[in-house]
Parts: sequence; structure tokens; C-alpha cells
Amino acid sequence: MNHLKIFLLVFITILVSKVGSMRLDGEIQAKGPFTQYIGKFCYNDNGGNIIVDINWDHYNIDTATLLLFSDSIENVVEKVQSLSCDYMVKPSYVFNKYSNLSKIYQVKGQRDRYWYLVIQNCEKYPSNLKFDISLFNDGDSYDKFLSADHQSVPQAQLFYFLLGMVLILVSIVWIGQYFRRNKLNGWVIECLIMIMILSLMSIFLYTFNWIYIIYNLPPGKKYFEIANWVYILAKNLFYLLLIYAGQGWTTSIYYKSKIRNCINLFLIVFNISLGWSLSYIYDYLKPDIKPYNYYLDSLPGYFSYVAYGLLTVYFIYCNIISYRSLNDAEPIRKTFLKIFTLVFSIYMLSPILVGIISHFLADYMKFKVSTIMNHTFDFIFYITLMVFFRPTAGNILITKLVNPYNIELREFKNDNNNNNNKI
Repeated sequence: MNHLKIFLLVFITILVSKVGSMRLDGEIQAKGPFTQYIGKFCYNDNGGNIIVDINWDHYNIDTATLLLFSDSIENVVEKVQSLSCDYMVKPSYVFNKYSNLSKIYQVKGQRDRYWYLVIQNCEKYPSNLKFDISLFNDGDSYDKFLSADHQSVPQAQLFYFLLGMVLILVSIVWIGQYFRRNKLNGWVIECLIMIMILSLMSIFLYTFNWIYIIYNLPPGKKYFEIANWVYILAKNLFYLLLIYAGQGWTTSIYYKSKIRNCINLFLIVFNISLGWSLSYIYDYLKPDIKPYNYYLDSLPGYFSYVAYGLLTVYFIYCNIISYRSLNDAEPIRKTFLKIFTLVFSIYMLSPILVGIISHFLADYMKFKVSTIMNHTFDFIFYITLMVFFRPTAGNILITKLVNPYNIELREFKNDNNNNNNKI
């Protein structure tokens, strides 16, 4: 395990130190005038650098220009989308064959700011333009190659990946203790292990997305969307586990209800389908020029708030039924159910909280804040569930809540043995 952690850290360090910038490169073949948007980059408040390499000396390319538009221009996205040789907008910076390109050009900033890059040639002659543009941000070796709206996210995801591996290892050790006592005791933790593995798979796929961003490879967006889908699946399976645990899956004889089971599965499948659809529409199909918008912070996404709200109400309602099915001789179980319901109701509502916070953030803050907050909520409550079902001798919940009948059975056997001895 330690060797794997060292390998991951060395791999990420080598990756970012070797590249050190984001690249936009390609080729534009045109039979006449053209205006081509090639990408955007968010410089942080300290600014950064840009290196431009365009074949200016090629035939009919000497009239081409590289235009930079900052988001200080009002309605800049709409203006860049409408830009043409007939509709001109004054750019923030202009590069052409006469620009001094023998050194790195510095982009200054007062705050995190998006810059939109457009190549334009308004001559009527055919042209074949090749470009290679490197964009550097201010920051350490982890952040300088990333757009400011993505900075800190890879480090956070690496941290949670390593934390998840530690939690899985601890859970596997606990499973061994469960088997030595009673196999049924480990059901919740066994399911949690599978959910955490899915969560780590999504983080691993996000890592591929960062690699593709660095090298400006088109398929990277597919990895990001697949990672989103795996993440949504893991999150909703965790909801399902919490619902079953609250209904007394391993703690009560009253949980076996076919109607409740059908409702549980229907709500989770509906939530997964809705999440996948919104992620595909608002992340994968979204044009690159558009700023990032958390997929739940959209008009259809607001319907998902209703779904999460109903899921939370259903979770609380079922737990109340479970609570009332307990008798007064089981105070520990009742206390557990109260705390369990209160704590995990907060988690059930966390996507709504993240969406509301994201709505009021600036565009360059939405992605990093929503991503890091979601991972933080997940792992805090993974750990919380592990604490509830930890297999320690001092954990009364395990000995009296998860498997109370085994204790009664042992006492019954002891009474029989005493009666036999008396006979």
C-alpha cells in the first residue's frame, strides 16, 4: 500500500513538472476568410504567461491574427460567438506577424479571469494555418499548467483517493473481525467497501481527464463524463445503503417489506437516471466556450432538488416507522436511530446545499468548489458510517444493536446447561 502511494505521488509530480503548461495546438484549413475560436484559459489573480507559435511566414498567413478577449468585456461569450470579419469586437490583446514573439508574453490580472482565444484571417485567399500556443498560470508545479478554475482540484482528488484506499484497507480488516464473530455483522461495511471502490474509480477517471487537458487531447472529455456517471452511481448506492440501514436491514426483524424495497429501488434508479441525463447535457454536450455550470444548478437540475428532497423525506419517514416498531426495552437502538437519522439526513440534502452555494459563486469558482465540497461530504459520511458500525468491544451498538439475538441465544443455552446440571 505504501509503495502504491509513493508511485502515485511520483507519477503526478513527474507529470506536472514535465509539462508545466496547457497547450492549444492544431491546424486550420480555409478556402477564404475565417474566424475560429480555439479555446479558453482562466488566469489567476497573479496573471501568467503565453507563448505563441504560428506559421506566420506561410503563404497567405501573414494577415492572420490571434485575438485574446478577457471576461472584463461585457457579454464576452456572446460577442466571441458572434465574431466574424463583418462583426468585429475590440480584443484585449492582438498577436500578429509583427508581434515580438521571441520571449514569453506576460498576461497581467487583478483577479481570476477567463481569456478567450480566437484566430482570425479576413483575407479571401485559401490558407493553411498551424498554431501551437502554450498557456502558463502563476502557481506551483501542480497549478501552473491548469486553468485557474481547475486549480487545487487534482490535489484534492489525489488526497481523497489515498484516504479512500486507507478506509478500504481498514474496512477489510474489520470484515475479518466480523467473520470471526458473526458473518451478518459485516453487511453494511461490505457494501460500503464496494461503494468506496466505485468512488475511487471515478477519481481515477478524473485523473485521466487532467492528463488529457494537459496535452489538449479531445477524448479527455469522455473520461470526465464517464467519471461523472460512476460518481453519481456511487453516491446514489450510498443513499440506498443508508435507506436500508435506517429501515433496520441489519438491526431489525421488521425491515423485510416488499413494498418498501420496491420504493427504495425505484427512487434510487430514478435519481441515477436523472443525474446521468443532467450530467450528459450540461457537462458533456456543453460547448467549451460556455463557462462551467454545476449540472444541478440548472433549470432541469432544480427538479432534481425535488427528487433529493423527496428521498430525504422518505428516508426520515421510514426511520420513524422503524423507531416506532422498537419497544421501550431497546433504548440503545432507539438512540442510535435518532442520531443516525439526524446525521445522515444532512448528507441526503448535501447535493442541494452544494448546488445553492455554486449558484452564488463566480464562474471561475463553481467547478473547484462544487467538486471539492462533494468529495468532502462523501468521505466525512463514509467515515461516520464506519464509526457507527465499527467492530470494537466497547461499541454497544455492535453487540446489542447489530446482533442482539446472538446474545439472547447464548444466554438461553447457558440456562439450559444450568438446568441440565441441576437434573
